[in-house]
This record gives sequence, structure tokens and C-alpha cells, in this order.
Amino acid sequence: MIPTGDRIYPVGMTTPKIPKPTGTFEGTDLGDEYLFYDRENDRVHVLNTTAREIFLLCDGKRNEDEIACSLAESYDLEQATAGKDTQDTLTRLYDLGVLGS
Repeated sequence: MIPTGDRIYPVGMTTPKIPKPTGTFEGTDLGDEYLFYDRENDRVHVLNTTAREIFLLCDGKRNEDEIACSLAESYDLEQATAGKDTQDTLTRLYDLGVLGS
């Protein structure tokens, strides 16, 4: 087992990533939404309120579990729901190249 914070992960199981912005996109915080401009593909991506909050928590200090916990607290969600929403959003942001770890 590998201890990380207050969690223990079996050997072979990866610990949660610590996401952070890659800096390859121009971004603008619009308050309720976050807008990214992808210069390479000349595309605009808009994050809704929840995705915006998840992105803003990706500061290179919090891991994916901590981000999900914060989301659960902010929106009074069950941890499983917050975890799934967080993972879905982070996966999309990783795929777009907005986040790295």
C-alpha cells in the first residue's frame, strides 16, 4: 500500500493526478463561465459554471480527489456524484490540452 494524504492506494494503483493549466490556451474568466481560445485549431471552448470551478481548482497543488471534495462541499453533492463530474470534466480538459499534470 502507498499512503498519500489520508488515503492508501494498493501498489500498482496510481495515485490521483495533480492537474494544472498547461498555459497553451488563452483564457478569460467571465464570472459564471470560462472561455478558452485554442490558437492552434482556431477554436473557442466555453466551460459552464461547474466546469469553471473545477478548472479554477486546478492550481497544481490539489489532486483530483481534493478537487472533487471541494466541489461536493460547494454544491452540497454526494461524493460519488462530485467525483464523477470532476473526473469527466478533467478528462475532457486533459484531452483538449488545457490541463497537464
